[in-house]
Amino acid sequence: MNQLPASPRPRRLLRNSRACDFCHKRRIKCQKTQLDPTGRCQNCAEFDISCTYLRPLRRGRSSQNPAGPGDRLDDIGHGIASEEAGRVHPEVPSTCQPPQIGGDDRIDLADAGSSSATNERRSELLSPAWQGFARTSTPVIRKLLAAYHETVYPIFPYFDPVRLDQRLETLEHSRNRPFFCSVMAACALASARVRDGAPTSASHGGQDGEDDVVVSVGMMPPAQMFFAAAEEALPTPKDLLQCRDFDYLRGFALLALASLQDARIGAMQMYIGHYFTMLAVNQWHDEANWPGGLLPTEREERRRLYWSFYTLDVYSSIVWDGCIHFQESHAKVEYPTGRDCNETESAPLDRTHWMVGWNFTTDLYRILEHNLSRLRTRSSRFYLMAGESVSTPALNMSSQDRVNELYMALPPIFKQLRPCTGDPAKDIYGFQAANIQASMALLKMVALSLEADPDAERKCSVVSDILATFHQVPKPYLRAISAPLIYHIGGIGTILGSVMEGPLSESSCCVVRDLLLSMAELLESLEACLHRSGGAGQRLRGLVARIEEYMGSRGGGRATQTQHPADFSASVSREDTSNKSSWDEAAALPDPDLSAQFQLPDELLQDWTWPFAMSNTYLSF
Repeated sequence: MNQLPASPRPRRLLRNSRACDFCHKRRIKCQKTQLDPTGRCQNCAEFDISCTYLRPLRRGRSSQNPAGPGDRLDDIGHGIASEEAGRVHPEVPSTCQPPQIGGDDRIDLADAGSSSATNERRSELLSPAWQGFARTSTPVIRKLLAAYHETVYPIFPYFDPVRLDQRLETLEHSRNRPFFCSVMAACALASARVRDGAPTSASHGGQDGEDDVVVSVGMMPPAQMFFAAAEEALPTPKDLLQCRDFDYLRGFALLALASLQDARIGAMQMYIGHYFTMLAVNQWHDEANWPGGLLPTEREERRRLYWSFYTLDVYSSIVWDGCIHFQESHAKVEYPTGRDCNETESAPLDRTHWMVGWNFTTDLYRILEHNLSRLRTRSSRFYLMAGESVSTPALNMSSQDRVNELYMALPPIFKQLRPCTGDPAKDIYGFQAANIQASMALLKMVALSLEADPDAERKCSVVSDILATFHQVPKPYLRAISAPLIYHIGGIGTILGSVMEGPLSESSCCVVRDLLLSMAELLESLEACLHRSGGAGQRLRGLVARIEEYMGSRGGGRATQTQHPADFSASVSREDTSNKSSWDEAAALPDPDLSAQFQLPDELLQDWTWPFAMSNTYLSF
């Protein structure tokens, strides 16, 4: 009995009971290491800085000799400068504070947009500690930004690759604080995507793309390190009113995406709000208010960011029942052209350029916005024109006809779901095709909710079509789109939930079971790599098992013969029915009781919800 607590004791000693000043400020684990003879923690030893415990305790006890912020900055800057450029796992300096913006004086809104304020912010430098980190981490930053351009850029092309490389070449990220903020946010998002299984090409370290992902996950610093670095470089809410640097706007957008990747929905909503606050203060929804003398690539970056974040705003408002901050009718921003720095703005855009497919997805979200507005108006208790119909079948059909018309005019390359090749120049078209299918699936779900009273058969038909489409998309594209796609599938769960909560026949219950298993297989393939997995696939299989058990007890033993296929086919619309279970065959037998309606007990649906479910209140199917 006395020997039992001895085994876990060494593991507990690896983490300090109280974090040092460095790790506490950085919000990272403070772990002891036996390799340092002075007794410093692992993080302080790696940076070769003193490991101190000078901050006051929570009970009010303060240190007699607190170190000044300047001393800590000098120590950290010295430690970072002494790091080798090739070191893997660089740690962000934790105790340095970003320079204060604007001082403590009251902000004059009349001066907020002046050129002097803009020039002051552009000339603002990073602290010496952050400058040292930015310089020594440049090789790692380049690798992460390369991963960004393979896994994130096809959907969220916030940087021009050529211009970004030129700015990194001059080490601008070590001098320009706004640019440092956007670069750190992009690294955080790329690191999180690679961590969650997004494939990268073999050009980053290996001959096999899948092996390269393993190498990247093992060698790259954690995403939260870059996320916190970007946060500390942001302006304060007070200073946001006079902030006019585009890199800050881009940083807010990237931090919102990184928060979504980690399922931190509250943080995502906060950064979406900061983004639109800065957009509204500067009135950048109108190109006439953009700074003069912008380069063509700078104008292109602004257009891509505007419309890309517009789609994220509509998407988040659908999934989490939020407000749309800027409607498409407010926009006075042209679509991006897809031209690089070597092309003139007047050059015609090739119909097969990948930006054509990207702009088509924006068109889908603009239609989604109007359908969503009609849907919310219909369900609003405060609609003053309640006597008029706002969701007639004719209006719904007109939007569907418009989508079909636009889709038919799309070049064939954006309709073909080709396998992932590992060549970014080719795979960017596959990303557009996959994103188009995901957006059209979301549009189908909203359109279904606009129908007067869809029955269970209609709902199952829509779910079957959407699942069949998702199963056809190559898995590398699904893993690269990552967490946002999981919430798309949450909408499918909302539809199926409404079917299961209503009256069912034995045959319709068989259809629901097949759809649940198909969705479980899709979720399991996506959740296998996610850092924050909700175990939705396994819980769906548990739900199916309980439904089968209930049907077996209800059907007098016929359903108890059910057996799961060894390899359940992904597409529920397959023509080959030779592997159907005996339950399906039993459900097809003529029986007067087969069409009898029944209700599934509430206790069977206790595990129906999961962390990736849509939390809206108006998608009432």
